[in-house]
Amino acid sequence: MEEEISLVELFNIFKKRLGLIINMVLVGLVLSAAYTFFIATPSYSATTQLLVNRTQETEVIQRADIDTNVQLINTYSDIIRNPVILDPVIEELNLETTTDNLKDKINVTTENNSQVFSVQVNSDNPYTAADIANTTATVFQNNLATIMNVDNVTVISEAIANTNPISPNNLLNVIIGIVSGGIIGIGVVFLLEFLDTSVKDDRFITEELSWNNLGHISVMTPEELKRENHPSFSQKTTEVRTSRSRV
Repeated sequence: MEEEISLVELFNIFKKRLGLIINMVLVGLVLSAAYTFFIATPSYSATTQLLVNRTQETEVIQRADIDTNVQLINTYSDIIRNPVILDPVIEELNLETTTDNLKDKINVTTENNSQVFSVQVNSDNPYTAADIANTTATVFQNNLATIMNVDNVTVISEAIANTNPISPNNLLNVIIGIVSGGIIGIGVVFLLEFLDTSVKDDRFITEELSWNNLGHISVMTPEELKRENHPSFSQKTTEVRTSRSRV
């Protein structure tokens, strides 16, 4: 029974302050939209793919050669994001950045048991991202023989500038703003209700204070007050006729 009453009270609280919750949701929507469309810097991605070839020329591809090439990809991933590759990339493209910052923009990914791996570059400019990805792949390919004394990497797919940003996610940010505004609104409603110490019904008087309820004072609407203060036309006519008859 207490749970049902609590649910009813909870519903009444939300109903009473529904306007506040709606306003907070709108505020969250406006703030998230303003950040997403006017403040956040879009990020673009470009990807180039490289193939690790066989380490030796034979008529038959040996399983051991494939396994060796796949294992080499982990080593190649570390080399690509090493200053020995990134410093020449910065110099060739005249980038105004440091090696560590450029390293954070580059990701090397591969599929399980695949000889193909990808170099993905994120940047606030789609064409810069493509140039960095292609230049990194070229510098790595040209210097691999010097670094590891092998020449078994081929660029199979060059990066192309993609003008569709990968972030921010407009829809997701707006949804997060709406949900956050709703949660904050509900929190404010509970806070206001907790700070409100006024007597809301007679249960508090009878149950909490153990006082007797001596009665209720009816609340009159403005229309009822108007009718009480201003008698109807028929009542006025009757009063006039009575007074005349008395005269």
